[in-house]
Amino acid sequence: MLESLVAKIRGVVEDLAPSPEAGARREALAELRACCGLLMEIARLDAAGAEPKREAVRQAMRQFGIAEEELTPMIANADRRENRLTSYYRPVALLNKRFAPERKAQFIEQLWRVAMADGKIDIYEDHLVRKLADLLYVSHTDFILAKHRVQGGGEEVLTK
Repeated sequence: MLESLVAKIRGVVEDLAPSPEAGARREALAELRACCGLLMEIARLDAAGAEPKREAVRQAMRQFGIAEEELTPMIANADRRENRLTSYYRPVALLNKRFAPERKAQFIEQLWRVAMADGKIDIYEDHLVRKLADLLYVSHTDFILAKHRVQGGGEEVLTK
């Protein structure tokens, strides 16, 4: 009983004044959640290709080194209606703070991969990736190069 009380007190102290390690873990987790949330925003835009897009989100998140047992609940949580983004401010601000320009460009490429997972990029997906690239201060050159890498250097595919 005393041990559980001590554990609870440690938990409260850790919440109020986290150790540097705990703070770094929280920031890394917030970064992963931000990325997952933005990737899921792209995946939700086209209901017809939902399953390939979810798999593309899974693949993109694996590149962050997230463990599989953490990945499934993170994607499921990001997909819940009440956790859908109503504003891009928080996740974008976090990524702007934590990502170097090269990493932002790589993330835009991952967004394109999710959009292209069903074999096409519709106008809504194109618009959202373009908007996120602008908010992340990714240059237009990097934005276009990422899109062409995903499309295999082929022609732009836009559908209505």
